[in-house]
Amino acid sequence: MRILFIAPSLPYPPLRGYQLRAWHQVRLLSQRHSVTLVCYSEARDSSEAFRRVANYCEEIITVPYRAYRSIAAVCGAIARGLPFQSAIYETPAMRGAVDRVLAEKRHEVAHVQLARMAGLLAGETLMPRVIDLVDALSLNLRRRGSLDRGPLRQIAKAEANRLLKYEREICRSWDRAFVVSPIDRAAIGDFPNLIVNPSGVDLEEFSFQREGRNPHEILFTGNLGYFSNVDAISWFARAIFPRIAQQDPMAKLTIVGARPDRKVRALAKLDTRITAPGWVEKLPPYLHRCAVAIAPMRAGSGQLFKVLEAMACGAPMVVTRVVADATAAQNGRHVMVADTPEAFADAVARLMREGALAARIAREARALVETEYRWERSVSDLNAIYHSAIENRSA
Repeated sequence: MRILFIAPSLPYPPLRGYQLRAWHQVRLLSQRHSVTLVCYSEARDSSEAFRRVANYCEEIITVPYRAYRSIAAVCGAIARGLPFQSAIYETPAMRGAVDRVLAEKRHEVAHVQLARMAGLLAGETLMPRVIDLVDALSLNLRRRGSLDRGPLRQIAKAEANRLLKYEREICRSWDRAFVVSPIDRAAIGDFPNLIVNPSGVDLEEFSFQREGRNPHEILFTGNLGYFSNVDAISWFARAIFPRIAQQDPMAKLTIVGARPDRKVRALAKLDTRITAPGWVEKLPPYLHRCAVAIAPMRAGSGQLFKVLEAMACGAPMVVTRVVADATAAQNGRHVMVADTPEAFADAVARLMREGALAARIAREARALVETEYRWERSVSDLNAIYHSAIENRSA
């Protein structure tokens, strides 16, 4: 099969969740299919990044992304009631690149990543169109609107409404759409062509290990420039970590991830027991070293890679209900779930204190990941989505 894969950015290095998802999709799809990748490029994209992606693509077509050229488009989107996201990414240069590839008529299915890119393939095409929404971005913005303050609160709420309308229109008109969890599907609506396609984890890279852990170390990972992560770790450091330190004076918090926001960098100054090394080349050593990994999310949507990766590595997790509901993880079996500062602190301290409990949850979590969250299974299901879309068009 020849696949036209349209993405917002080069999948490598996979610093953002959607890049990581695209990276593994392209990597595994290339084993059975021919992939043409069309994406934006940025000044920071290295020749090494292009080389890595080129190993799995028949052709890579890039369009330079220029944020300043999108101001007029955003103003136009407001007038038409469209999401800002789509206006920023639907540039004439990218539309021209996509149209040129479509004119060649050599692909059997078009795969578009994220709602923000949907407008590039808005019209009817001869080949089936499938879109990986990844998550319900409208849900993400609605949750953010409940936490933001001032004008940002109203902006987030308005954008959430525009996105929900846009997501539903996509589901009505595209051959297939998919998200990573049932929670995201429910947030958009019960559309027959909206399918749940969970993400995965590389089980070789994120290997299971229980020995050699620091019984006092707590770990948070993620894109540290992303609102829901900034909010989560700020809330944890200020409202929860001091409560844990009262129970374990030797407790320490390590915050790892790319693009750390100034608020995240400031947390290390809040308490000498908090360190924020920022981006690291290899994450598994940190997941193999900590006593507990955390995901104290109050906003966001989708399925968090930080959760799947920690579960794979044997780091027992404490998460909020927002996080747990996006996976098959059960409270007390695969993770510990808590939503208040008091309950979250007690759950973390308990896992640090009770080694047998931590080990049992870690083993159960790894077994769940091996069963439900392999990239091979995710991409196999994606392949089935392609075939069902093609068969439905030809019926």
